[in-house]
Amino acid sequence: MKKLILLSALLSACQVSETKKENNSPHQKLFEEVMAIHDEVMPSHHIIAKYRDTLTMELQELEKQKDTAKIGKFKQIQQELDYAYKAMDLWMREFDENWDKKSPEEQKAYLEKEKEKIAKVSEKMKKSLEMAKSRK
Repeated sequence: MKKLILLSALLSACQVSETKKENNSPHQKLFEEVMAIHDEVMPSHHIIAKYRDTLTMELQELEKQKDTAKIGKFKQIQQELDYAYKAMDLWMREFDENWDKKSPEEQKAYLEKEKEKIAKVSEKMKKSLEMAKSRK
């Protein structure tokens, strides 16, 4: 029981610390804007993966039928989906979780750059999904 109380107290302390950390940054709002863009399109990440898998199977069938016109179109869509999928993975891997440890000027510059990058990823993901949906 004592361990449970101690663990609970420790978790509460971490939450307070995290809240203070978030509120201390003069660029918290900009960070939230970056994360809002990410959060809007992140659910599409697994949908893109499913479309890629579906297109792989469809391409195999088209190759059996020797439908060269559709094969080219489907391969292009598959490449767009793959690029969008990898772009999100790359953005997430490269995002510096310690952005708030930088100086206020560096925070602002970093977050503005990240907002631009994630906006491009978002656009690419949406475009590739539209291409996949309208492929037939």
